[in-house]
Amino acid sequence: MVNNAELITPSGIRDWAPENSWRKRYIENILVGLFRSWGYEEIITGTLEFDKVISKGLTDEEKTQLYRFFGREGEILTLRPDMTTPIARFAASHLKNESLPLRFCYTANVFRYEKIQAGRYREFFQAGVELIGADSCFADAEIIILASRALQEVGVEDFRIGIGDTNLLNSILELCNLEEKIKTKLKKAVAEKDYVTINTIICKLKNEKYNPNYVLLEKLNNIYKPQKFADEFSDFENIPEIRKGLVVLRKVLSLLKDAGLEDRMLIDLGITRDFQYYTGIVFEIYSPHLGFPICGGGRYDNLLSNFGFNCPATGFAMGIERILLVLEASGKLPRSAEKRCIVAGRDFNKVFKKAEELRAQGFFAEVDLNNRDETQLKKYALKKGISYVEVVN
Repeated sequence: MVNNAELITPSGIRDWAPENSWRKRYIENILVGLFRSWGYEEIITGTLEFDKVISKGLTDEEKTQLYRFFGREGEILTLRPDMTTPIARFAASHLKNESLPLRFCYTANVFRYEKIQAGRYREFFQAGVELIGADSCFADAEIIILASRALQEVGVEDFRIGIGDTNLLNSILELCNLEEKIKTKLKKAVAEKDYVTINTIICKLKNEKYNPNYVLLEKLNNIYKPQKFADEFSDFENIPEIRKGLVVLRKVLSLLKDAGLEDRMLIDLGITRDFQYYTGIVFEIYSPHLGFPICGGGRYDNLLSNFGFNCPATGFAMGIERILLVLEASGKLPRSAEKRCIVAGRDFNKVFKKAEELRAQGFFAEVDLNNRDETQLKKYALKKGISYVEVVN
């Protein structure tokens, strides 16, 4: 006798029933279609990667989230935790001499051993793009605009875009001459919106020694509308490091405004994303229906150099499960418009031929293989959501 405990999936791994599988595929097909219409070519990489490849650019804490195991030849293998690093590895190993920029899109399952959240299991599905070989503000803007258009295309209309700049954040921390331990702790608190810890650190720093740049740390406590952000940081433009970051950020914001996204934008210097490899403009997209980002990404100019390809890049990934949760909460889950039917009868050859005819007419036709009578057929059809029953005499 089979024990029920043997029939469950590992923690954080889920099955997709037929209806949810259809919805997932429906969303993915829309997204890939849109990405390709913007010039992004679909790419598929292996689920397994060498650990030494995936570990490049990750912190020790991030490495603890990897699913690692030994291959039969003793090598350490890893289930991919995202698609950015595998695509960077592919581009560096195969496409160094290609004309730039390179544009790739994908849908894929990824794996991270982390806390299970709403719409985030330990195996989860993403769709996204990578833009390799473009370091301009126009590239940063294209990525954010495309992410916004993609969400609108699948029915997500109510969302906000949080935009940050890891270079600007790092410049602020450097100007304050913080010890590395304090800097790491503050960065973590800013990313987690832990305002109590942020204020505690700032108060302690002020009590220990004076630094006029500490006032910049207080700016990390807030999320700004674009104009408010400009006002708050206008007094610091005489600092070269700050001015450089502000110029880049303002250019991107201006392009996004021209694309009609001004009312959706929020400036949040606490956005640092999940991985350490981000180096410039970063962003996350939020829905009021979910307490976690449904999309995120940004610039990672140094990642490809880990593979011997010194090339700037930016991109994003959106969570398929989280998109479905938002659509469900807003009453916009996609419904199948498929014309489904079942064909039955005693003469299998006639039944099979009729099913073929119906399929040619656009029906999704299945053949009854259980010799059901008409009452049983109607009951079966009702249960399965089949709208049409054909009995061949």
